[in-house]
Amino acid sequence: MIAGRPTNLWLGLTTAISGAIVASLIALGADPGTVGTLGGVWQGVLGAAILLIANQPPTVSPGDTVTVQTAAGQPNYTTTIATPPAHDAPPVAEGAKP
Repeated sequence: MIAGRPTNLWLGLTTAISGAIVASLIALGADPGTVGTLGGVWQGVLGAAILLIANQPPTVSPGDTVTVQTAAGQPNYTTTIATPPAHDAPPVAEGAKP
């Protein structure tokens, strides 16, 4: 995610902007082959940069509460990250009373 928006929205936005730039340059008389090739290459570079930035592994700190998602039909669990070297507390099913 970048700025709270999922990766697919950023990739869609950059693809739309790239297409608009390419179409505009061709309409203004630039060589379609050159513009299309360079537009495609730079769109690929920008897409790779977005994926590199947006798909960083999440980080958690001791004391953070996280929800562990399980398979469909199973309850999700909430746990709190413990301070090393302690183990995390046992997970508690969402909606369960402690």
